[in-house]
Amino acid sequence: MPSSFLDNPKFFRRLVEDLPIGIYVVDRNRIIRFWNQGAEHITGYLAQEVVGHVLEDVVQACDRYGNSFNGEERPVTVTLNERRSLHCTAFFLHKSGHRVPVEVRTLPLPEHGAGIEGVTVLFEEVFAYREESSAPAMYGCLDSTTRIPSRRLTRALLNECMAGMEESQVGFGLLRIRVLGLEDFSKKHGPQSIAPFLRTAARTLRHSLPTENFLGCWGEYAFLAVLPSAGPVTVATTAETLWNLLSHSEVSWWGDRFLVKSEVAYTLATSGKDLETLLREMKPSHSSGSSGALSASLTATSIGTAKAAVAGTANPSLRLRG
Repeated sequence: MPSSFLDNPKFFRRLVEDLPIGIYVVDRNRIIRFWNQGAEHITGYLAQEVVGHVLEDVVQACDRYGNSFNGEERPVTVTLNERRSLHCTAFFLHKSGHRVPVEVRTLPLPEHGAGIEGVTVLFEEVFAYREESSAPAMYGCLDSTTRIPSRRLTRALLNECMAGMEESQVGFGLLRIRVLGLEDFSKKHGPQSIAPFLRTAARTLRHSLPTENFLGCWGEYAFLAVLPSAGPVTVATTAETLWNLLSHSEVSWWGDRFLVKSEVAYTLATSGKDLETLLREMKPSHSSGSSGALSASLTATSIGTAKAAVAGTANPSLRLRG
């Protein structure tokens, strides 16, 4: 390979642009200076929308509990202050409003002397999922709104899971996720207004579940998730995580941003029980069960109004963080 080829900065810029991972660079003032195509794909934000803007105005990340990375906790801040690389898992807020789990690695950009010029951030999806938005509905197999398996297909798969469990005596985890407040929201804003909530919820769920898990529609505003061979701790933890991530997902409707509020229940399917019994015996995840009434009222409230209302609550654990 000619040395002039390697000496060409345009070649390396094009190489970084085309890498199948997200890469962005911020300076010491936390201004975004570079944003590659991988970052565009994962976050939904184009380079021209974010370059020159403060990092916190674009990248809104939280952990699996829904706690936002703020101030000194942000990986970029740690790298700027301590001049060391950092690796962690975060959940980015996509431009469309759903949450995307990503593996993040920060790298300090050294300058002449002992200081650093900025930080390079590399990130990629934990569970790569491609939504086939242009795929046909497959004769009712896919829901036309969410592009995930319809209730008919979900029930067929559950019947197979139940039969397989009786043969193998190996159980599986079962989650039921309901999006709350949509009936009232529909009465106020029209029936077409609920589709963005269902799409955003489905995307957050699908991006946050490993590819071996199944997610399908179940009822008008509900989904079911099947976790093969999952133990009780994994099932309960997954339910809690999904509720937290849904609570920090957002929907844009006529210029206002609304929170997605949900109820997540779970159970462990074991031999000898039919599907209806399992659905009746489901337990609410701790957070969704304790905050269900509040969640339902917040679904139809714009984020600005919701934050102002919740900020005054006597219980600090119910404050919106995200």
